[in-house]
Order: sequence, then C-alpha cells, then structure tokens
Amino acid sequence: MDVLMPQLGETVAEGKIVKWFKQAGDAVQPGENLFEIETDKTSMEVPAIAAGTLTDIHFGVGEVAKVGAVVAVIAGAGGAMESTPQAKPVEAKSTEAQKPVVQTPFVPARVGAQSFALLGPRSRGDERNSDRDFAYTDMSPWREVRTPERNYGPAKLATGSYATPLARRLASERGIDLTRVLGSGPHGRIVAADIDKTPSATAQVAPQYYLVADVEIDRLQAMQNEARSAGAEFSLGDFVVKAWAVALQRVSSEAAAAVGLITSAEGRRATAVIRNAAAKTLTAIAREAAEQGGTLPAGATSAVALVGSPGIREFTAVLTPPFASVLAVGQSRRTPVEADDGSVRFISQMTVTLTCDTGLVDQAIGIELLSAFKVLAENPVAALV
Repeated sequence: MDVLMPQLGETVAEGKIVKWFKQAGDAVQPGENLFEIETDKTSMEVPAIAAGTLTDIHFGVGEVAKVGAVVAVIAGAGGAMESTPQAKPVEAKSTEAQKPVVQTPFVPARVGAQSFALLGPRSRGDERNSDRDFAYTDMSPWREVRTPERNYGPAKLATGSYATPLARRLASERGIDLTRVLGSGPHGRIVAADIDKTPSATAQVAPQYYLVADVEIDRLQAMQNEARSAGAEFSLGDFVVKAWAVALQRVSSEAAAAVGLITSAEGRRATAVIRNAAAKTLTAIAREAAEQGGTLPAGATSAVALVGSPGIREFTAVLTPPFASVLAVGQSRRTPVEADDGSVRFISQMTVTLTCDTGLVDQAIGIELLSAFKVLAENPVAALV
C-alpha cells in the first residue's frame, strides 16, 4: 500500500515532514499516526488506515514532498496491494494534430474533522473489507482530513508578529512564551530556529521580573534634528545606549558601564558591546555600534534591545547570559496625552520594557534604574553632561 502526501488545501502543492511516529519495520494499525507534516498554512498528523508493516520510508524528517508523492509503503496483512494498472491514453477530439492525453487517478482531500493517509489505487479486497471496525468509523480516502488534536495557539500573536506551526509546537513543548521571542523569518516571523536559540522555561536559573515605562522623546528628537543640521548623525538607539549606560553608572555604580546592543536585521540577530558607553559621545557610540556585531564579546552585564520590525510599539526581550538585565525599546509613535489645563496635546513617545534577573538585580534597583533612564531620555542634555 502506497502512503501518499495528502493535500491540505486547494493552493497547497507540497508538505514538509517534521516528525515520524513509526520507523521502517514497525507494525502499524489503523488509526495510528505515521508522520506529521507542515505546510505554510497548517500542520497535520497523518495516520494509517490499514494494518501491516511499514517497509519503506521515502522522505525523512525535514524533507519536502509534493502532494501525491509516495511518502512510505505499508505491506503485509491489510497492506498488500495489487499492481497499479497502467493508465490508458485517451485521444482528444479535435480536427488538429492530436496528442494522447493520459488520464491518471486522483484522490481528493479536504481539511476537516477526520484524518487519513492518502492511498494509491484501491484493491478489490478493500471493497470486501470496507465494513471492518477501524479506530475511525470511516477510513475511506474520500473522508476529510483532521488537524492535530492539540492546539498550539494562533499564528498571529498579541504582539502583532506571526509564528509558523512548527515554532508554535516547539515553544509549547518547551514552555517558551512566544511573545518574548524576536523572529528572524520574513517580516519578523518566528520560525523553529528562533525557538532553538531561546532558553526554555525549565532552563531558567532564576525567575525574572518586568518593568514598563512610557517615555516622551520630543526633546530628544529636537536634539537629534539639531545635530543633523550640524552634520552629526546619531540614531535613537545610539542615545538609548548612552542614557542607559549613564543610568547604570549613577544607580548601580558600574564605573565601566559597558552596554550590549542587540539588533536584528535581514533575519539575523547581532550583539555588539559598547565599552565605557557612559563616557563616549553619541557619534562615537554610533560608529562603534556599526563596526561591531556577530558573536558576543565579554564585558557587559546589561543590554539594550532594539525592535527590528516596523509597527511594534513594545516588546519584552529574552534575557540570556551574561546579561542580568535587558532594556527593550519599542518604536516611537505620536500619541495624545492630557495637558495640565485639561486639554489634549500630541507628543512623541516610546515604550521601554526592562527585564531583570531577580537573583542578580534587586527589584528596587530595577525600578530606580528605569526611573533614572526615563528622566535622562526626557531631558537628553542631562545625559551628556
């Protein structure tokens, strides 16, 4: 019996094997899962519909098979098949030069409540045994397919980013919160490789706490425009590194105040370390951040994480060694606020989220750090003197 790759939708042309539940030589029973497939739209567990022995596996884990391709072969009791009859050519009715048209059998499949492994042409024995008591009441190849019984969450997250089906399953199995993962796929999509790089919840040495603050940046943007007019360029991220280093130096007496800078571009995450950032000029920080990247040098216990995709107002950075704290910076936006006289005015604002390891950064220190940064960011000249 040929086990074929099923079609999970009219526009789906292929599927990726992500897991085999059985190995070659294993006995299989009707209803037992054979393998799991993943497409760009969904994932599905495919069970056998007849008993026998799994004799051949034609596609391994990670390989992609076209819809209708023979993925595996089941032989033995309930799995023996008659030889596939040859398709007969049918001549097209036309007065022009005619070419033979080969008609090949086609087995349709639809996404729905039931699941099955698509088969090749049915033998006459299948008709006689169609009333057998299988694990599923109707194992006909024309029944609808079933998605996995366990739901690993929606593709679109609360942060606005998306995660592939395989990434959602791996995150669920490892206890990883997807809202705290930066995606490296197209348009910031979270893929399986991002999950592999993220520590699981069980692997965390100590619990973490999070602090969030909205920061007004009108003065900072005005200073940035003035610097640009004078021929000096620095980004919002460059100033955040400077202000965060000054806050670390003033609150926790970190004299060196080396700060890691975590960025993502073209699907890759890079970490640079700006040493002695509190004493450097903004242009020097910008130049050093552009020159460094790739592997993480030693020398920093805190970092700044910049969002890589547009439209993300706020996010929580993943805390990984050697960092004891990470300040995640969302994109700036215009937002209405109430003025002192009760009127409404619009300001430029960004949301920052501080993640701290409770075993290394006391919560009182974390609050003081974020408060100091907010003052420096809203009064940018104070960070330069």
